[in-house]
Amino acid sequence: MSRELSDREKEVLSVVVEGFIETGSAVGSRYVSKKSKLNLSPATMRNIMADLTDMGYLKQPHTSAGRLPSQKGLKYYLSYVFKPQPIFKEKEKIKKYFDSTMGYEFSELLEMTSKFISNETKLVGIVISPPVSFMRWKHIDFVLVKQGLVLAILVFEGGMVHNRLVSLEHTNITNDDLTKFSNYLNEKFSGKSLYEVKKIIKKEIEDASNKFNELYLSALKLAKYTCDSEDEREIFVEGAHKVIEETQLKDIERMKNLLKFIEERGELLKILEKIEQGEGIFIAFGNELFGSELEEWTIISSPYGLEDESTGIIGTIGPLNVDYSKLIPLVDYIAKMLNRILETRL
Repeated sequence: MSRELSDREKEVLSVVVEGFIETGSAVGSRYVSKKSKLNLSPATMRNIMADLTDMGYLKQPHTSAGRLPSQKGLKYYLSYVFKPQPIFKEKEKIKKYFDSTMGYEFSELLEMTSKFISNETKLVGIVISPPVSFMRWKHIDFVLVKQGLVLAILVFEGGMVHNRLVSLEHTNITNDDLTKFSNYLNEKFSGKSLYEVKKIIKKEIEDASNKFNELYLSALKLAKYTCDSEDEREIFVEGAHKVIEETQLKDIERMKNLLKFIEERGELLKILEKIEQGEGIFIAFGNELFGSELEEWTIISSPYGLEDESTGIIGTIGPLNVDYSKLIPLVDYIAKMLNRILETRL
């Protein structure tokens, strides 16, 4: 077990981390001596930095180079030293932006949010929608496309819309029948999660011969076909090009690895769903989640949802030397704004 760092070691580690965040490069003992509050010589700083390297908080790219923070060092800094910046101006801008999104469908809002995160951070913006099964039924409408084919439009509380074409068993169903179906289903299922709805439909179809006439059995089956889908989620990713512009990355391989990872949406979704299990701001570095090919990247994310129920994720991906003091409160506040929007739409 690592021993507790002394005040001197904490100060040196802080200066190295902050120098790395500012420059993206290794920093030497002279730099640390000038920037720290310790008033110690470069030689003494070298000794402290060597101790921190031995303990795994710093690393040395090569013999003649300065030091970089390791993932362990970054974690320690963010856990015990880091202080977020106040973001008063950014909060006003975020609030104004989200006030302007009223009236958009929920999916559009999430896509706009990923773009907004990317524009504000100059990094990759990520938003994942809630799983469909967690969404609560608001109302359903049916449109007769042609005999034997119906478009089902299921709207969830919060504004998310789920459309599905459904083939009918009976080709003689009319628009009046479909109106009766939607009225019946909306009265029965409004406010229930899709997970609850599926369970109720399954049970009632099994018992339907004793309880329902043929028309309402058809309504239940139509609802079943509408709800029968994988627990699908939408994922919105914006701004990979901004990372290149903002950080002026010279390592093409690093960038290719990130772009490949982003393109493989299934893998990205699996990783972000792991993050969703936690609470509040989540920060992960490199191979903790992404694997060794992405060890030079970090993700800052937060769940959003209704009351105590986390239903989706927002976040940003960037190089290890991002400005954590600005990004952490920014991501946190955007998640809170999404929470508020979801609550006002109910």
